[in-house]
Order: sequence, then structure tokens, then C-alpha cells
Amino acid sequence: MLYAEVAVEAARGSGRETYTYAVPDGVDVVPGHRVTVPFGRRSTYGFVVSLGTEDPGVEVKPIATAGSEPLLLPHQVALARLVADHYWLPLVECLRAMLPPRVRATGSSGSAASSRQRRHSRLVELATGPASRAAQPDLTAEQKEALDVIGANQVTLLHGVIASGKTEVYLAAAERALADGFRVLLLVPDISLTPQLVQRVRARLDAPVAILHSQLTELERAQQWWRTRRGEAQVVLGSRSAVFAPIPRLGLICLDEEGSAAYKQDRTPRYEAGWVARRLATVTGARLVAGSATPNVVTYHEAAVGQLALAKLTKRVRGRDADVELVDMRDELAAGNRQPLSQRLVEVVGRTLENEEQVILYLNRRGLSTFVLCRDCGKSVQCLGCSVALVQHAEIDGLVCHYCGYSRVMPSVCDHCGSRNIKGLGMGTQRLEGIVKKLWPQARVLRLDSDAAKGPDSYFDIWEAFSERRADILVGTQMVARGFDLPAVTCVGVVDADLPLHFPDYRSAENTFSLVVQVAGRAGRDGRSSRVVVQTSNPDHYSLRCAAANDYEGFYAAELPSRKAFVFPPFAELAVLTRTDRDDAKAAASAREAAEALVSGLLTEGIEGIRVMGPAPAFIHRLRGEYRWQVTLKGDGLERARHLAPRGKTWSYDVDPTT
Repeated sequence: MLYAEVAVEAARGSGRETYTYAVPDGVDVVPGHRVTVPFGRRSTYGFVVSLGTEDPGVEVKPIATAGSEPLLLPHQVALARLVADHYWLPLVECLRAMLPPRVRATGSSGSAASSRQRRHSRLVELATGPASRAAQPDLTAEQKEALDVIGANQVTLLHGVIASGKTEVYLAAAERALADGFRVLLLVPDISLTPQLVQRVRARLDAPVAILHSQLTELERAQQWWRTRRGEAQVVLGSRSAVFAPIPRLGLICLDEEGSAAYKQDRTPRYEAGWVARRLATVTGARLVAGSATPNVVTYHEAAVGQLALAKLTKRVRGRDADVELVDMRDELAAGNRQPLSQRLVEVVGRTLENEEQVILYLNRRGLSTFVLCRDCGKSVQCLGCSVALVQHAEIDGLVCHYCGYSRVMPSVCDHCGSRNIKGLGMGTQRLEGIVKKLWPQARVLRLDSDAAKGPDSYFDIWEAFSERRADILVGTQMVARGFDLPAVTCVGVVDADLPLHFPDYRSAENTFSLVVQVAGRAGRDGRSSRVVVQTSNPDHYSLRCAAANDYEGFYAAELPSRKAFVFPPFAELAVLTRTDRDDAKAAASAREAAEALVSGLLTEGIEGIRVMGPAPAFIHRLRGEYRWQVTLKGDGLERARHLAPRGKTWSYDVDPTT
């Protein structure tokens, strides 16, 4: 008799990994098959993860039905086990993440053409439509050397300055893999931000391409997934979730912009795509190249100590570095300028417009006002379900919570004291857009943030308009920091470089450095004289000084001692255990009990090198109506404490948190 271990969908919260079922005669299944099984008094679906002939010693029920072919490849089942173990997740959660919602629910949706489909997202059309071929440019000596390093090592960090030709190295490596009969996975922080990359891949690689990312329609995601599963696409371009794509004969993984916070999933399963990509390379034997001008400090440290190969591109292949200057906003205030734009930035933008060139202004806050404050009692208008201030938005003429979506009209009086002295303060991209239009009324202004780019094609339309020079100034959040390679951009303004510095995050300096370097890299692409103006009240901070000099090694050398002194990655692992409850006192008490049990368990079992911190309220203490308390584990080999962690639906784990 053949038995199957099945990860059951209906048992996601049970704490048990798999259940044993008998495989009836005439039913052919292998690991990766989606099957229908009885579970209690109902029927549900699950995924076969292993097969065996050993009698379990108890009465088992038979599998009811099985799909005509396995949905998941053998290496995906192995990868799911690795991800589940590292991130303290139920195995079925990892298997679910590997399938688009429609395929997961039906096992077949999207596998055949749809007669009701009338349109495709423009990015899919760009990836699958006709393409003009382009010849490979001659590689520089540094690029050839990097290509050799990639060919000789399974995992390589490609550290290259802005415009050093990292993408050309990816494409050259991809051509080699395709020539050897392998397939290629190219991961980017957000595929919707990179239509230029899609164009370059189509022009250079004579191979069918699939696109996988969350902004496609559900039917499109299923269709692109099936093209990948059946081997019809030889190159897969995708965002974070594409690391789970079912790619047969995978030979090369390219992880662009390694270290981007967008690679971390912020909800269950909370995985980091870079970590998963390295395990994907292990289970498939594929080569992995992770590239960035601003790599994660942890990854760079691993390369520095020889845990992975390092290739460097130190010279730009085109254009030249823009001149970067730090403007001290304290001096502006002392001189009587209370406007959000410094005199220097206004001067540089004005000169750029006179030269008929383009400007990007970066501010990583959405909305009109970032909070609404009563000038008499000092209280702000808060979300009813989250412990955050509501943000004023012009398009709804009201206030919105950026976490749960709650909205309300702009109050005319203070909810607390009844005063009419209430006003929106702080500045988001909407207000900045309005200020820019008043300062330069003749300029054509576009805004790019998640409010302006809500639809599947919205980003594409805004990018196209700006790239075709139908606009002069682009105002945006971090969506403008990557994906733009436009020769006419000769001025970049960072309106408030201090925002990430003030965030309670051990990576705050790293995030500040990375964002400034990345957004500054949008200027100077074709060799014209370009300038970047960075407004700050902390011009002496090492992250900003090094960003202005484009000095990653200097930043790394300055950052590492503090990481070591306070025992943060790369010198320790972190795991955050979060307890949620609608009752604040209950959540706090439960978190305290869990922390005490963890300490007691570590002492009893003689587990050393792990420190328990907390409990403490989460940075956003109340979210969507629930209070959150956290217990943090810090140390080495945190998996040794997994069995001691509290269990239940009210607990969630975040291993390797980004904040």
C-alpha cells in the first residue's frame, strides 16, 4: 500500500505539518500534486509532499481525487521545507505562496485560453508582443571579469556603482545560461517599476518571456504561471513572489537591487526573497548573482569574509556622476526661509527648466498633510483602529489611514476640545506637487506614488509620459528612486533626507544611504552636467556624507562598528514574536508570560547565546483594531528556540525582520 503525506489547506492553524492518506489504486500522485482529501466531516484540498510504503499504524482515509499533473516541481517542495523551517512557518503556508490564488483554488484556472478576456496589462503586452532585437554591446574589462566570477561560483554579489552596467552583466550571463539549455529568473523589487528593463530583456534575449507580479489581474497571473510551469517561457521576470515560480531546468537567478526592503514580505508568510533565492540556487544547482550599488550590509559582510563571491564594477560605462550637495535646512530657517524647498534647490530646478531638461523631486511621504493637529490642545486626528495619525488626501477631500484604509471627512473642529484652530501639518507628495505648480506655473508636473499609480497600467502610463518628455518635473516617493534611466533628467532634489534617519530601526542609516544614492543615480545618465540637492538637518551624519560622495565602502566601515557594539545583524540573528488581541491588557499579559516561558525554557535546556527582550508594545501599537505586543529574540542559532515559542492564531513570527 502506498501512503502520501499531505499538507492540508484546512489544517493551516492546527500546528501540524502533514496528515497521512492512503493512495487508492488507479490514482497516480507524486510530491507536488494538488489532491482533494476528506478532513473531519468535510472535503478540502492539499498538496502531496512525500510518498512511502510504511504502514502508519493507524486507520487512514484515502485521497479522493488528484489533478492530472503535479502543480509543483520536486525542487519547490524541497524549497518549501527550507523556507518553513527558517521562518517558523507551517509548511502549507509556504506551498500556498507558490501558487497564484486561482490555481491554488481550482488547480486549473488559467491553463487554457479564456474567451472572455478582452485585454492584457501593458507590461504583459510589452513582454509577450513583438520585440526589436539589439546587439550585445562590447563588455568592459570589469564586466568580463564579473562574468567570469559568476561562472565560477554558485553565489556572487555583484557590487557596481550606479550606471556601471550591472544589467548588461545579467543579460550576458543569461545568454550563456540559455545557450546551455537552462532557464533564467530575473527578480526585481517591483516589476511594475521597470518597463525599461522588460524592453531591454526582450531586445537582447531571443527567448519567450513570462511576467509574474501581484499587480497583474488574477487571470493574467494564472496564465503567466502556467506558461512558466509548462516550460513555454525561458525567461521569467518578476517581483518578490516570483522566487517561487515553477521553473523547470533553472540555471541562473539574477536578484537585482539586492537588499531592497521591497523583497521582504510584510504579511504571512514573512519571507525575504533574497534568502529564498539563495536556497533556490542550492536545491536546483542554479547560479545566483545578486547585484546592487547599495547592497545590504549583511550580504556585503558575507562577501567580505569570503562566504560568497564578490565581483565589483567601480566605473560607470556611460554618463558621469552628478554633483551632490547637502543643504542644511537649519541655515535656511535661520535665514528666514520657512518654505519646504531651499533657495538652492529652487535655483537649481529653475536653471534646469530654462535648459529644457527634466527634474525629479523625491519625498517619501504620500498625501497632502501628514497629520492634522489642533493648535490649542495639541492632539492630532487619529485612526479609530490604528495608533497612527490620519493623513490628509486631496482626491477625497478628507483623511485616510495608510494602514487599514479607514477614512473620514476633514473635521472643522477638534474632536477633543472643540477648537476650530485645526490645521493640516507636515508635507506629502500631494502638497509638494501643489507647491511646485505654484513656483513654476509653466512647467508640466506629474506625481508618482501609490495613490497616483493604483491601476495595473498607471505606473506604465506615468513613466511613458515622463520618458517621452511630456512632463518637466516628476514628484514622487521611492517609486521614482529606481527604474528611471532617462537622459534628460539632470536635476534631482531630495526634499527631506532625514525621514528614514528618525525611524526606530537598526537599519535607519543604511536605508538613508541607499535611498539617497539610488535617487541621485537618476541624474547624469548621458553625460550632461547634472546636480543633486539633498535637503537635511543632519548634514554631518555619516550616511549622508557617504551618500553624497557615493562611497559605499566608507559607509560600510562606519556602520559596522555600531552593528557589532549593539549586536545587530550581521553579528546576530533576530526574530520578533508578536501577540495581538483586541484587549490591550490581555495582549500584554500573554506576551509577558511568553517571554518568561522562553527565558525559563532556555535556562532549563541549557541553550546559550540567545537573549530574550521585552515584552514591549509594537511601534504601531494598535493596528486594525488590535493591540500588538512583541517579544524579540536576539542571538545565534535562533531555530534552537523555535519549539519554545508561543503558539496559536494570536501569535505571529517575523524571522530576520527588516526593522
